[in-house]
Amino acid sequence: MSDADTQPPVIDTSKPHAARMYDWYLGGKDNYPVDWAAAEQVQALFPQVPELARANRRFMVRAVRALAELGVRQFLDIGTGIPTDPNLHQVVQAVGPESKVVYVDNDPIVLRHA
Repeated sequence: MSDADTQPPVIDTSKPHAARMYDWYLGGKDNYPVDWAAAEQVQALFPQVPELARANRRFMVRAVRALAELGVRQFLDIGTGIPTDPNLHQVVQAVGPESKVVYVDNDPIVLRHA
């Protein structure tokens, strides 16, 4: 293993980042003015983007709640993104407190929130 493998990745908050922009669309707190500016540029071209982000979140809540109600107790969230209420584990554990969730992402910004 080299030193490069053990060094934490550098997070550059001077450049917009997709995960922070998505967080901004959802009304989250983990974003910066550079993300707001980029998100607003996207929204100028595609005004429906914030609503699509919220619809995506609502779908996740409905889908995992339905699975939990059917008895599923193990969940894998691939590409989890920045935590946003309600988180997947909160939804499924409200139905089945013994439910287990594994969150997986390769984004250093997202991993900082893990």
